[in-house]
Amino acid sequence: MADSVNYPGVSLGDVSSSLSVSSGATAVPLFIADFGTAFEGVVRVDGWSELAEAAGEGATSGESGEVLRGYFVNGGGGCYLANTAGTTLQKVLASAESCGEVTILVPLGLWDGGADAAGETVRAVTAYAAAHQAMAVLHAGRDHTARDARDAARAFKLDADQSAHAALYHPWLIPPGAGAQPVPPVGAVAGVYCRVDCERGVWKAPANVMVDGGLRPSQAVTDTEQGDAQPVNILREFTGRGTNVWGARTLDETDPQWRFIPVRRLADTVTRDLQKALAPVAFEPNNQPMWEKLRAAADNYLHGIWRQGGLQGNSPQEAYFVQIGRGVTMTDEDVTAGRVVLKVGLAAVRPAEFIILTMTGTAVQV
Repeated sequence: MADSVNYPGVSLGDVSSSLSVSSGATAVPLFIADFGTAFEGVVRVDGWSELAEAAGEGATSGESGEVLRGYFVNGGGGCYLANTAGTTLQKVLASAESCGEVTILVPLGLWDGGADAAGETVRAVTAYAAAHQAMAVLHAGRDHTARDARDAARAFKLDADQSAHAALYHPWLIPPGAGAQPVPPVGAVAGVYCRVDCERGVWKAPANVMVDGGLRPSQAVTDTEQGDAQPVNILREFTGRGTNVWGARTLDETDPQWRFIPVRRLADTVTRDLQKALAPVAFEPNNQPMWEKLRAAADNYLHGIWRQGGLQGNSPQEAYFVQIGRGVTMTDEDVTAGRVVLKVGLAAVRPAEFIILTMTGTAVQV
């Protein structure tokens, strides 16, 4: 279990100083859709039984209702719903700022307005995700083949940072029941993200995992077709194993460092948590004692992740490093101006190959 790195308020920095690093929630989706007149803005829902009361009866029916059912059936917990009815996507995303803890963005009805509209939505959502250390979970069109889905992903023309914060899933899923129509797979996939984070940790790939709820792919995809469709993630049905999420790639096809979802999400989680830990130092002198407190807190936090299997390496030295100080991460000018720069390295893939993350805060000028 990896609960201690998935829920807010769990302190991993029990050091003698007042500085510590607490792990925030890693899997809190924001579902973005036209929910009609049931509510305005953004509402929080903590379970399927609360959905109708929080968002209106319409939210439990139709395509969006089946998507949300798939989310909760597959392990999803508290989430947010953002209503685009009568407003713009940009205003909806701006209102999401008040939620504070959103780490997954799921736009529904992505292809309802055609490919051009889908591209505009994806670019806006992935830009928000990249700026907020979140992941955009996207879906292909209902009638896309696996190769169509790949071509559609490339046609979005995302920049490197947007691509690394996005994942696309194909095909749609058919709910159980006679006459049921296919629905986008993103609800079930977001639920799988939550389930895997809770049971294993954000560093575990949300893949090779069975989809619950009797959902089955609307199309069969072969090994060859899946290989041709990379970086699209495929949902496949296997005899005796049901429907499985079969792939954990981001849409980044250029930088091997950010090719896989768990690496990107782990780095984003660490960035969010350490950036929050920098807030209290705004009231401390920007000097060596404060730097050591911050270094110790960050070290303790990363050591906890390593002990739970979130980082590679047989020792802490192989798994991560923490750097802070004058002449190390800060110049004399930085120190004088009250800038605090913390740098960490994570062996998220293999020992001694570090992903470097840099966080910046402010302190009392000296």
